Amino acid sequence: MTALLLFVLLIGFCVMAAVFLLASRGVNRRGAWLGLAAIVLAAPFFFWLGAFSEQFTAGQCYTATIHSIANAVAATDDPAGLAGQIRALPLHGYETACPQVKAAAVKLPHAYVR
Repeated sequence: MTALLLFVLLIGFCVMAAVFLLASRGVNRRGAWLGLAAIVLAAPFFFWLGAFSEQFTAGQCYTATIHSIANAVAATDDPAGLAGQIRALPLHGYETACPQVKAAAVKLPHAYVR
């Protein structure tokens, strides 16, 4: 995912720089380089903003998933059976895809009972 984000950032930077250089044809050389430098210096900020947004979205997904699992644990009559179902959730370490885990977690018995 990060590689794709970096690739999109690079393409976006090149397009933005090309548009800026075409738009600044009549401006003196110093102004054009100053504008290009501003674009280059702003690129890491936008990358960070995109990465933060992705982490925030993933955090919201995991919060909802944990909430569903906690509800199932709180309302269970069969702890051993539920433990087996929780162990069967598609958890794969750092490669875990939250939407898959969330889809499996909401299928647990009493997952949305408050």
